[in-house]
Formats: sequence, C-alpha cells, structure tokens
Amino acid sequence: MAGASLALLWLGASSLIEPARSAMRARSDPVVWAWSGGIGADSARVKAKVDPAGRKVRLLVTREASQEGQYVEPTGPAAAGNVWSFQLDGLRPGTRYSYGLEVDGELESESGSFQTFALGASSFKIAFSSCARTGSASKVFDTIAGHQPLLFLHLGDFHSEDFRTPSTEAYRAAYDRALRSPAQARLYRSVPIVYVWDDQDYGARQADRSSPGREAVQQVYREIVPHYPLPAGDPSGPIYHAFSVGRVRFVVTDSRSRRTPRSELDTPEKSVLGEEQKTWFKRELLEARDSHGLIVWVNTSPWIAAAESGADHWGGYTTERLELARFIRENEIRSLLMLSGGAHMLAIDDGSHNYYIGWDKGFPVFHAAALDKRGSQRGGPYSHGPHAGGGHFGLMEVRDQGGQIEVVWSGRNQKDRELLTHQFTVE
Repeated sequence: MAGASLALLWLGASSLIEPARSAMRARSDPVVWAWSGGIGADSARVKAKVDPAGRKVRLLVTREASQEGQYVEPTGPAAAGNVWSFQLDGLRPGTRYSYGLEVDGELESESGSFQTFALGASSFKIAFSSCARTGSASKVFDTIAGHQPLLFLHLGDFHSEDFRTPSTEAYRAAYDRALRSPAQARLYRSVPIVYVWDDQDYGARQADRSSPGREAVQQVYREIVPHYPLPAGDPSGPIYHAFSVGRVRFVVTDSRSRRTPRSELDTPEKSVLGEEQKTWFKRELLEARDSHGLIVWVNTSPWIAAAESGADHWGGYTTERLELARFIRENEIRSLLMLSGGAHMLAIDDGSHNYYIGWDKGFPVFHAAALDKRGSQRGGPYSHGPHAGGGHFGLMEVRDQGGQIEVVWSGRNQKDRELLTHQFTVE
C-alpha cells in the first residue's frame, strides 16, 4: 500500500492509539526524528529515521476532527541512515492530520501534525527564517511554533558545519544533530517544512558549483527532507522547486548548486542560478503570472545590494540580476514579492530601493534571520530596518477572499516582539 489513498480504509484511530501508547511507555522509542513536508491540498510526505535497522515500520495517520485513521506503508526500503519515506494521498483539503510511527507493532510516544491546503482563494500564515548553529536549542523555534503557521520556510544554513569534504555520512550526521534537538524537533513535528540550503549546509562558507560535497549533499537532501518534486530529478542535482497554496505560487530557487565562483568577472556567463534553473524560473514566473494572484520568490541571497566585485550576494552578479529584472519588467510580472535569508538581520524593502526592475517601484523584499547566529548586515538600503541579530524570524500573512490579495509582513525576535512590519495589497 505504498502511497495509498487515505480516503479508502479509514480506521477508528482512538482504539488503536491508546493501547499502543500505554504499552510503549515502558520502552524507549526507536524513532530518532520525524517531520512532514511536500504538503498539497490532498497529499503530504513524512520522513522518519528509525534505529536500529531491520525494524518493521508503518505510519498511522489520523484525521484530527474525527479521530479516524489509517496505517500507511512506506514507499520502499529505508534509505541510507535508516530513513523511511511515506507518501500520503487522498487527503481532504483544508484539514488537519496527525501522524505517528509504529515500529515492530508498537506506536511511538511522539506524534506529528500538518494541515493540508485549502482549495481556491484562501487566507493563511507562514513563518520563515534561516541560519542556525548545528543542533541549536534556541527559544526561537518554540516561538515560531506558537504562531501555528501553515508552513515553516527554512532558507538555508539548517546547520553550520561549513563542509569541505564529499562525505555523505558527515552530511547525514549534521542533519541528525539538528533534527534531534528538542526545540527544533517540536517545531518540525508540528509545522511542515519547506527547505532550501544556503552555503554552510551545502558546503563551505560562500560555496558554489565547485564545492567538493555538491553531489553528496544533493543525495542526502533527497534522502532526509520531505520535499516537493524536484524538477532537476534524482539522484542528484539542484533542489529548486515550486508549489501552490490557494492562489499563491511559491518559487524556490537553489542559489548554490550552479553558482559561478564569485571571483570570476561579472559577465553574462556569471550566474547564481545556472542556465537550466534560470530557464525553469522564467517559465514558472510566466505561468504563475497567468494562473495565480501572487508569486513568492524564495531566494537565499541578498538581492538589493550595490555592485561589488567578488561579492557573494546579487551585487556580485549584477549582469544576471539585470537580466532577470528586465524579464520581470518586460513580461509585466507585477504580482511578485521576495522572501530571503542569507543575512543575519531583519529587513524589509517596500520596493523603493529595488530599482533594478525599471518601474517606479520594484517588488517588495523581506529578509528574516538569524535563527541563533550573531547579527550582521548585508545589502540594502532598505525601507524598514535592518535589525541585526539572532533569534529572528518572519511571518507572512496572506488574506485572500478572491479579489485583491493583502499581504502583512512582521519581523520578530524570539521573545515574539515585533521589530518591523509592512502591509500591502496585490491587485
């Protein structure tokens, strides 16, 4: 029943869960970590690590409102590192589900949850940030979870190992340390993940396409992360992808796998995205312009920045930045905004400093970081901020009743204090 439709064989979950939980309180759980992602209106993915190897594993998925559930078998054998994958199909739109791992006939003590997306115009809230120390136990993760966002977008530096080796085991160990952290585990169990790397979880600091660990991390990402389908395919390649929530299209770009070394001259050949991803990105923008009310570009590198030779942000890749800005202007893609990490600060620009686009006012940009690293400022100027520091995250609320789409941005710290805010409407 790999990838089985949950609409088929719903069971009374209460009678299954409670006896199993009572029996397992006397034992230690073999489930190391679990998290969900790849959420749609009727589907989701769950990945979990179970130790030791050789266990029989399945997933109990429960529709919370009715307490009805179904067991789902894994999609295949465990990946390296004893990671099991589950594809959930036939779910109900706009519905909350919980899940738990059954190992050798006994249900684990901890459960996870997610909510499927509503169909059509809908309002929702997401959280996003980037840049955490490996295994961080920062309070910020609990603060984010307290907002109960529909999704958490992690925009890179999931860990900060700064790898300079092609070791798949080293990458797996770094992800394990993060996912074992109780604070992070609570967030990732309760909120589905959307994740794209930046430099220090992809390779070394300011890493690019020449990183010796490129193929290793691309493989491990596919093993561990419950991601959306990746247009670059398997078993390796860039991890760019896109998904929709109601009338909002999220376009997530990988700014490391194909990045030209920053030391090269700023010519038309110098690229953050690489030609294949850039072609895909432009196509996504055109299709979303005609089919969605709002486009969110998820980009890990600071976009607003003065030209600077050798810079690791878009200011070091101004020829490609101008190419993309002209494409956006010439194709009248006016419903675009950007969410970004890559700098340890909160900052918002309402578009007034995004002059590359060639309109009186460019698309708005929102930076949110760092989760728990020291503060720093990059790029700018910005209309709001910057506020440098750790314990930072952003909230984006989308209010969509079928007409104009209203967007509310809030930059916050781990004490949940609002440091900056901006609100605007997309026609």
